[in-house]
This record gives sequence, C-alpha cells and structure tokens, in this order.
Amino acid sequence: MAQLFEAVSLGFVIFLLLVSLIGTIIPIIPGVLLMWVIVFVYAWVDGFTAVSTTSIIVISFIALFTGTSDIWLTLFGTKKGGASVKSMLIGTAGAIVGSFLFPIVGTIAGYIAGLLLGEYWQHGDWEIAKKSGLGGLAGWGIATVIQFIGGVFIFVIFLWQGFF
Repeated sequence: MAQLFEAVSLGFVIFLLLVSLIGTIIPIIPGVLLMWVIVFVYAWVDGFTAVSTTSIIVISFIALFTGTSDIWLTLFGTKKGGASVKSMLIGTAGAIVGSFLFPIVGTIAGYIAGLLLGEYWQHGDWEIAKKSGLGGLAGWGIATVIQFIGGVFIFVIFLWQGFF
C-alpha cells in the first residue's frame, strides 16, 4: 500500500511540474518558482531521499535566476530602449491593471501600453515611445525563453534524482 501511495504522489508531483512548466510561458503564473516549491515540498516530505540536498540547492539557484528574469530582463530591455524610471513605473501599473482585466495576456500588454503612454507623455514622440516598448517586449520575450529552459532543467534534475 505504501508503494502505491508513493507512486501516486510521484505521479501527481510530475503532473504539477508539467503544468508549472507550461506556466513558464504564461505571464501571470510564476512557473519556475512554483516548480521550485513543488520540488522542495516533495523533497522535504520525502526526507530528502529521492531528491538530494545538493540537487535542491542547484534547483534553488536555477529557480532564483530564471524565476526572476522576467523582472530584471524586462526592466533591462526597457532601459536599453531608452525608457525613464517614471515610464517603467507606469508600465508596472499597466501590468497590474492588465493582469486583472485580461488574465494571461493582460500583464505584458498592460506593461507595454503603460510604457508607451509614459514615454509618449514624457517626450511627445511615438517613435521614442515605440523604441522603449519594443525594448521591454524583447526583454520579456527573452525572459520567457530563459524561464522555460530553467523549468526544463528543474524537471530533468527532478526526474534524474527520482529515477536514476
């Protein structure tokens, strides 16, 4: 009976990890950080026998770096595009509003819209605003790819620890 429970719980954890991996490409779901929580809880409940402490540390670094990349890469791309801090704050407000109005796509759409408006209000030039908006969008796109790759690494490390 204990083996059946163990197999079912492992299957459930793998299912949750796959759903979280899909969440890496959906802006409102913190996919990589959710994957970290799932692996950590599983390892803790299991007494760190199936997943070693060393693997948890490696997974933690992957989750920290890739899970926060949507914040720092988007800001870096926006700054590289020439946006001001004021415009980035307006973009952040737009992201929050967009998340509630249009879940999933509203976060990034709200950020870009807020950024465009902030830059246009500041400079009165749509070309400058567009350059900043494209920088923010590029940063977000790169961050999404990084998060997905980080999620794949976390998933592979978990499977490797659990089955090999």
